[in-house]
Amino acid sequence: MNSIKKLNLEVILISLIPISAVFSIFFLELSLVIVMSLFLIDIIKKKDFTIFNNFFSKIFIFFYLYLITRLFFSDYIIDEFVSIFFYFRYGLYVLAIFYFLKKYNYLEKYFLIVTIFTLSILLFDGFFQFFVGKNIIGYPIVDGQRITSFFNDESILGSYLIKFLPFLYLFMFKNFKNQKVLIYLLTLLTATSVIIFLSGERAAFLLMLLLTLYFIFMIKKLKILRIIFFSISIISMIGIFFLEDNIQSRYLQTVKELKKSENRLNNEILDRKYTIGNYYIISPTHNNYYITAYRMFLDNKIFGHGPKSFKFLCKDDRFRINAWSCSTHPHNYYLQLLAETGLIGFITIFVIFLLILARCLKIFFDSKKNFSLIEICLLSFFLVNLWPITSTGNFFNNWISILIYIPISFYLFYKDKNDF
Repeated sequence: MNSIKKLNLEVILISLIPISAVFSIFFLELSLVIVMSLFLIDIIKKKDFTIFNNFFSKIFIFFYLYLITRLFFSDYIIDEFVSIFFYFRYGLYVLAIFYFLKKYNYLEKYFLIVTIFTLSILLFDGFFQFFVGKNIIGYPIVDGQRITSFFNDESILGSYLIKFLPFLYLFMFKNFKNQKVLIYLLTLLTATSVIIFLSGERAAFLLMLLLTLYFIFMIKKLKILRIIFFSISIISMIGIFFLEDNIQSRYLQTVKELKKSENRLNNEILDRKYTIGNYYIISPTHNNYYITAYRMFLDNKIFGHGPKSFKFLCKDDRFRINAWSCSTHPHNYYLQLLAETGLIGFITIFVIFLLILARCLKIFFDSKKNFSLIEICLLSFFLVNLWPITSTGNFFNNWISILIYIPISFYLFYKDKNDF
């Protein structure tokens, strides 16, 4: 009876990750801590620690120890000690989910079904909010133009969808012969593209385009169908763009922000010295963050200034550009790593991205095309999560970190099964 309870708890908590990530970061963290604890208890009882013998564990331990070491030489050890010290939990989350995916062969199916269900609810609610002006529980559209669904005033709906979107492809590939399921999932993909567009998250929108092109070029079986359904989403977005002034202004603002001559904040022309030719990087505000982070990197190229130090040092006259140079993070993972962890931390993550990119290119140019659809799908997680040419959240943010690390569990699981 006890084993059944433990089984139910592990399966339920892991399966509910997609829903927890929408409604409660506290419950998401708590559930993963419980899963991690059950995992550690299980392997200690069995005295079997072979699950730690993999490439991910070695890289993660190195990265974690480097973060801790760098923190101790930082001026901000008191402020950030707890968050960085407990960074080890992300590695254990990965191994715990991997362990239970292996232990319960039906857990994978449950997780994917809950993911599809969650995406379906978010998409329905997103369209409801767009047409009615508020979602099904009364949350209004943010700033009159950004769809947020159950995330309320947090504009992260597009970020959530793009991070879970590869799971939709994974479920589709595992049910490829079921025509009804296939059409439903392709419809979901179309709807997801439109909702990401409506979310107003420009980085998520660009990553969605990247992901769509990735699957169109990488998988011939779905090429025609995917082009047809994606064309429907493009036509829908074009129609919305011309019919909705608020959506139109949001995206036209992006183009205007690139040009130096068009940019003011609080009626003050932003510093035009730090630009690329006549253009800002993404926007004048992002441009300030990026140059500030780059200046921090130049001040300590090898080791950086310590994890999560940007929010303190962006005010320093040595690095700041102007009054709009500061934020909790520089809005790009790689610039954040350069500024806060130096070349050592940056190279650790960037090399992983390059390896993933090299693997994708190898699959694309292979004439025999003997690669697994599952591998192609799993690689897309890392392309999206680690794509360097985009604005991002905080690399050390709890919610973001969990969503970045969870796909690694599935990668380890399928690799262990020899599915690729």
